Amino acid sequence: MTDLSKKVSRRINIPLDNRITMRNKDRITVTLYPDGFVGFRAHKCRHEYQVPLVSCYQMAIKLEMIEKKKVRDLDKKNKKKFLANRGKV
Repeated sequence: MTDLSKKVSRRINIPLDNRITMRNKDRITVTLYPDGFVGFRAHKCRHEYQVPLVSCYQMAIKLEMIEKKKVRDLDKKNKKKFLANRGKV
C-alpha cells in the first residue's frame, strides 16, 4: 500500500434512521487526510466533522470488546438457565 500524501474523499450511502428506502440525506462524504484525521459531512453540506484517526481506531476496538463481552455474558446466562432446568421435566 502507498502512504497517504493528499486527501481522499469517497461518498457512501448509509441508513441514518429506520427507513427502508435510501434518501439523499442518507448520503455522506468521508475524507481521509494525510495528517491523521477523518472528515465526515452530509451530502450537499459544507460543514465537516473531523475526528482524529486514532480516536476512530480506539473506538472500533472498544466497540468490538463490548460486543464480545455481551455475547459472552449472554452465553453464560443461557448456560446457567440450562443447568438450572436440567433436572425438571
